[in-house]
Amino acid sequence: MQKEPHLFQEADKTLIAAVDEAIERAVETAGHELQSLGVGRSPQDYFADAVLRHLFLRLCGADLRTNTGGDPETAWKILYMGRSVARHWERERGGSAALREKKDRREDIERDKRERPQLALTAQNFALQTVVRALVDHARASDPELADRLEAAIDARHARLEPLSDTDREFTERAKSYLWLLTTPPD
Repeated sequence: MQKEPHLFQEADKTLIAAVDEAIERAVETAGHELQSLGVGRSPQDYFADAVLRHLFLRLCGADLRTNTGGDPETAWKILYMGRSVARHWERERGGSAALREKKDRREDIERDKRERPQLALTAQNFALQTVVRALVDHARASDPELADRLEAAIDARHARLEPLSDTDREFTERAKSYLWLLTTPPD
């Protein structure tokens, strides 16, 4: 069980390293030309921004050549998340910007209202994860094989399902991933 999420973490690290390397190669290849054009930021920042724009368009399903045809709902969700992160960082700094009023359009305010239930579920999920992790940490002290026994319960449920559907397989994979998140001590 614990191998799969670890493999994903390693794959993420490999991906991030490859993106960083690609940005550095772009800087080596075209950085001097970019600076000669008078771009007001470093070539690394310029190319990182280009990667971000490309990924945003890709996540929204837009045509990467024309920047058209993307899903506006996906774009709004990404932007909403970014706005939430910015507000969190403002609060961390304790500056006056944290007190700044939102200047949202009516559509944004309505979207916020629709997303409130999801926010409540996310907060509830976070609290439950925190409590479960504390209980698991406590239980692990007296039962070092706890995670293996819990994974065995997931495997036993999976074995009872016949015939297996793609949904059953996905359920089992997700259950094991969540179990790993809840039973793996934080770094």
